[in-house]
Amino acid sequence: MKVKIDSNWIFIVLILALIGISVSDSRMGAVKQGKSNHLSIMSGNSGGTYYYIAAGQAKILTEYLEDINVVTQSTSGSPVENMTLVEQDPANLGIVTIDGIYYAGLGEAERGFEEPLKNLRAIQVGHKAYLYGLTVSGTGVERYEDMAGKTVSVPPIGSTTYYMALAVAEAYGCNSDNTNMIPMTSSEQAEALKDGTIDVAFMAGGIPQATVTDLDYSNDVVYLSIDDAVIEKLDKEYPFWTPVTIEKDTYSKQTEDMNCLTVDTLLACNVELDEEVVYQITKILNENVNELAAIHSSGMEWNEETTEVYLNSSLLTFHDGALKYYMEVLEDRGR
Repeated sequence: MKVKIDSNWIFIVLILALIGISVSDSRMGAVKQGKSNHLSIMSGNSGGTYYYIAAGQAKILTEYLEDINVVTQSTSGSPVENMTLVEQDPANLGIVTIDGIYYAGLGEAERGFEEPLKNLRAIQVGHKAYLYGLTVSGTGVERYEDMAGKTVSVPPIGSTTYYMALAVAEAYGCNSDNTNMIPMTSSEQAEALKDGTIDVAFMAGGIPQATVTDLDYSNDVVYLSIDDAVIEKLDKEYPFWTPVTIEKDTYSKQTEDMNCLTVDTLLACNVELDEEVVYQITKILNENVNELAAIHSSGMEWNEETTEVYLNSSLLTFHDGALKYYMEVLEDRGR
């Protein structure tokens, strides 16, 4: 059986193909020049603070940036994944921790980087990522000292909070020989605590952390606090991480103050992203802090004052477009 092909269809297909090639070439050319009408923010898993912050930033930027659409992309949230994606494409932005972007620039093999990522630049410093230690009643764990020999979940491998969790666990004598440690996302951790698959979860996020809030509402949560002596030891060993106290009653089942570790986060971009685009992104985000805070309370920390601390720090290199904005702000303040 022979099939007759209408020559008009051939013509249409060729035209569509040419259009597709033209659009693709235009898109690639725009990205190479550091300009794009579409940007993506690499965030974290859908139950975490990174995701909510990035979703809020994408909404705000899409609303105020001219002719540019911004979306959120869910990822593991690890510095390796987020910063590799930013390094590879100027159309990608990404949320990352301070030590994450620092080690990315060095190409630190122990943190999972195969080579230095040299195209990363900072736009804005934001909220603190907290490392929670949680369990539920009936596990036999009331303090970190009770954790050895239990099944413990840690954040995804490669994330800063993964290394923070390992440091806390090791400080209390836990290691792979005497404790079963399983990497999970925060939503997976919540389900595992509910069904008894794990005994303890090291869970990362801001305040409030959505998964922690849900777990606190539906279960008898026990919050674990790091002892002062251990806090002092960890503070000396890991200068990127800051010990803080989450006050009691922050969550409904939290009956005592809780000592934990935090690390600052930031929004990063590729050095090739157009300077004027980065300037506008920086300006919009810093001038619409309340709008981001309405989406997640940690959004209030994404502001000029938080960022200013790092402007002269050797830990971060800011994009020229971002620096232009901050220099204007400082000049207006007479500084």
